[in-house]
Amino acid sequence: MTPITREIATLIASTQFEDIPNDVAEYSKTLAMSALGAMISGPACLGSDIVTRYVRRAGGAAEATVLGGGFKTSIEGAALANATYAHATEYEDDSFPEAVSSYTIFPAIFALGEHLRSDGRSTLEAFVLGYETQARIGLACREARRLGYMVLTLAGSIGCAAAGAKLLKLDERRTANALSIAASQGSGLGYQTGSMSHIVEMGFAARNGLTAALLAADGFTGQPDILEAPRGLFNIITGGKVENVDGILADWGRSYRVLEVGIKQYPCCYHLQRIIESTVALRDAGRLAPDNVEEIQVEVNAFFPTVVQHPEPRDEIQAQFSLPHAIASALLEPRVLPSSFSKAKIDAPAFEQLRRKVKMVVREDWGWTPTGWTPRITYRLRSGTELVEEPKLCKGQPPALLSFDECIEKYRGCVESVLPEHKVADSIETLRSLDVCGNVDLLMRTVTR
Repeated sequence: MTPITREIATLIASTQFEDIPNDVAEYSKTLAMSALGAMISGPACLGSDIVTRYVRRAGGAAEATVLGGGFKTSIEGAALANATYAHATEYEDDSFPEAVSSYTIFPAIFALGEHLRSDGRSTLEAFVLGYETQARIGLACREARRLGYMVLTLAGSIGCAAAGAKLLKLDERRTANALSIAASQGSGLGYQTGSMSHIVEMGFAARNGLTAALLAADGFTGQPDILEAPRGLFNIITGGKVENVDGILADWGRSYRVLEVGIKQYPCCYHLQRIIESTVALRDAGRLAPDNVEEIQVEVNAFFPTVVQHPEPRDEIQAQFSLPHAIASALLEPRVLPSSFSKAKIDAPAFEQLRRKVKMVVREDWGWTPTGWTPRITYRLRSGTELVEEPKLCKGQPPALLSFDECIEKYRGCVESVLPEHKVADSIETLRSLDVCGNVDLLMRTVTR
């Protein structure tokens, strides 16, 4: 049996910043900006205040900044809070079919990096390797998602452990132990979408991954073959249906999965992005307006309603996983922003009326897969006209990746109501040159109110 756990640990411990292709490092800076923006704006989202109170009450050494409270706590507590804030926005940037997110990794890296006073190169190095770890696990364990696991957080715990081990400069043996310890803590359930428990799962992944790395650094151990063993993680979470397990090592870094991360335009579920974009485009072209809609039918595959499962949302989080509300927002709002999913908009009569006109049709014959299928949207107008759209991709999704400058608008939209302009501008320039930043602590101080 190939010693996958130990081989991944070897790759993590031996890879240096110079080994990472320039395009991967550059795009990682863009993803860092996107994630940090959500970490800063997320404290205002539903449920975040509860997490802020929780980590404040738990206390701990003043090691890393909790962006929602302007105070410091333990590394693990700050990672829990900041990752929860980032996820609460539903702006997280994902890659598919592995179904993992860059937003899981960065809060952990920034918390530990702030405490260690790590430089920017080390930060980017840890991100790329942590992301590759969780992505390769996600690709091999796609069956886990079918069975109901939220792979984003399950594999994310191990990705955060990998990133933490790299920042801590652990050797191969201790890195393998970090991965093993994290495997015992990985969890997440897809059914939680639309609830606070879904939001905090990313926080758990960041906290648990760092806990694993810190324990390993101090000599704690785990089974060295925990991923690939017959009773190891892969077989347990997939029911024995692991895919292309040899590809985990053979395909590692060829190319890095960071380049498959798509940046979201809208603060809601990934699977709603192209539907919103198509609706906005028709509206802006003058072909579609709220008052001329008779019905909107959206044909989707069998996977879609297992995530987008709240047709009539009761709160802000459910609205982020509601097909009718997303389409109503696209038609009624000048720009689809976090405020589009507010309780005020949920309860607004115009939104309620439009939601009733949206019909989801599940096409079982299209199969069950998160990607590789295309929704068919039929807009039936009162005039009798039918408009049909089949959006395959949307802006910011691979291969059409956003540049750093193209992502600034998203970052500013997150932080301008929280930070003064000079801090916004300074943080953008620090992130742009993150590879030459001497101390991540300086970045965290820049974005602290």
